[in-house]
Amino acid sequence: MAVSNYWTRRVTRRSALRGAGVGIAGLTGAALFGCGGTSEEGTVAELKSTNSFTAGDTLTVPTPAGKVGKDQVRVKPGVYEGAIPMTPAETDPLANGRYGGTLMVRYLDPPSMDFNRTLSCTINVTMDYTKNKLTRGVFGPRANPALINIEPDIAERWEVSPDSTVFTFHLRKGVKFHNVAPVNGREFTSADVKASIDRYKAGGVQKDVWEPVANVETPDAYTVKITLTEPLSDFPRNIAAWSHMDAKEIIDAPDILREKAIGTGPFLQQEWIRKERSVFNKNPDYFEKGYPFVDRIIANVQDDTAVWRAGFQTDNFTVWTARDKDDATDMMKRGGDLVQMTYTTAQGVNTSGFHFQMKNQKFQDVRVRRAFSLALDRKEYDLARFLGEGGGYSKGPIPWQVLYDKLPTLESQGPWLAFDPKQASQLLQAAGYSASNKVVVDAPVWYMRNEYQQIMKPMYDKIPEIDFRPRIVDNPTAVQMLNDRAYEDTMNVTWGPPSYSVDQVTYPWYHSKGGVNHANVNDKEMDDLLVAQRREKNPEAQKEIWKKIEKRYFDEVWQVWFPINVVGRSVFHNYMINFRQHGIGEYTCYANAQARAVWLDEGAPNVLAIPENRDLARELGLA
Repeated sequence: MAVSNYWTRRVTRRSALRGAGVGIAGLTGAALFGCGGTSEEGTVAELKSTNSFTAGDTLTVPTPAGKVGKDQVRVKPGVYEGAIPMTPAETDPLANGRYGGTLMVRYLDPPSMDFNRTLSCTINVTMDYTKNKLTRGVFGPRANPALINIEPDIAERWEVSPDSTVFTFHLRKGVKFHNVAPVNGREFTSADVKASIDRYKAGGVQKDVWEPVANVETPDAYTVKITLTEPLSDFPRNIAAWSHMDAKEIIDAPDILREKAIGTGPFLQQEWIRKERSVFNKNPDYFEKGYPFVDRIIANVQDDTAVWRAGFQTDNFTVWTARDKDDATDMMKRGGDLVQMTYTTAQGVNTSGFHFQMKNQKFQDVRVRRAFSLALDRKEYDLARFLGEGGGYSKGPIPWQVLYDKLPTLESQGPWLAFDPKQASQLLQAAGYSASNKVVVDAPVWYMRNEYQQIMKPMYDKIPEIDFRPRIVDNPTAVQMLNDRAYEDTMNVTWGPPSYSVDQVTYPWYHSKGGVNHANVNDKEMDDLLVAQRREKNPEAQKEIWKKIEKRYFDEVWQVWFPINVVGRSVFHNYMINFRQHGIGEYTCYANAQARAVWLDEGAPNVLAIPENRDLARELGLA
């Protein structure tokens, strides 16, 4: 039972531009990787699929093939545009899945295990391995990479009242928590759902998702009836993204919530060593019978893209994401078992930009905010970072597929995303700044530290009235500063967990009382628009409200948005079966929930025997 999805627009991919861009020696790029920035077209087999960037709620899933031969298990190596067709083995995982083995994956250091304390993709990784939600996103070979659909998770089905104000969820029976204290393998019931909802409603970064809930009833152990204060047809979609269900005992133990991940999920958290790794072991009592296939997942913290790349080449990581087309082409020239999936990005919120601290008086002057946006040459930025594939288009929270039939141009995004250094100076001078009285900006950053230092700062340095000061902080610090709104001037928009609806990428972020309103925006016009889009039942009328919301955040410049990579390129070893990348983002943070159904084919390398991992294997008692 899936609700209608938004991501149904055809994507028009722009040809990669060629030309001299901003110098980025030292940026995670060609010089660092040794790919030289050249590409020889036609050297790698390109495989066109029938679902290349197309609309439609789901892919056509073939009839299960039953047990198949070894030659029908793996994906054919090469480059695929869009969805990769399922192999015969993948049409019937339980008939063909191979048990055992260890997935070696990249991980980003989380600040804690409490997802209601810090809305961060770094925590989402662990939650998706260890916990479940009432509903979940569809990932893997069955998913169209350009779309986001949802399906039942710990709830086996749900019913919706005609006016979309009452949602009745019917829970799966026999779902057990991990067999560890304090839950000790007891059954999951409706009382745990109510306790989880009550916790989210009481406060924290997930409050907005559950704010419309007026009442929660539990007529029996397997039924949850949720009544909303107003119609919200996207409610099942909203709760599919973030809201993992916890046990009553754990909710009452905040220390456990912060330090441990205990749930009903396919893997148990064996250990979490900050700044190093997390290890997850197979849950033998997982409710989806036959899953998971792999025995464990070792997730190593790795922030250095070059090391990640090298680790992928030596089977220390099973998935890798290319920086751009040339980077992907260079990797694919190595041949062997490599599969490249090229797809369109399909997600809002996880954008590239920075927030202004709207409680800071100097940024309450819209001229100052607009000046910072005008000072960025986004087309040069795009050339330097992504070979110009997006033409400088800078992605705000609402995915363009929702509103437009094709990728918008930079010029269509309004006057304040244009490059006009002269006007930037004029606005700053009108606001009282000069070369001798600069606007000084402290700019803490982690995710985009190279871009800040090597692309943005040189551009800002050309504006006499600006003194832009990038300051690198570590990843846990960055995400916590953002969630606590504990910054003085600006803060990098650190990438959060996935969001599956327009409401979810706008209301919490821009409403004056929003839980993740990190910029502290307090704008009555925006508040009114956000409430109106929730109440509007007519899809076309709702879309017009969304366009007004987009225009408002581009006009007011509460954030400065940067170009984003509109084309994603994931590369994986074809011994990793029943896996696909998704437009929602990298396997790390966004699409890792599919690990429950992934298996390693016969003959896959024993990653624990690789020299770099032998000490780790011994330490964990695995070798």
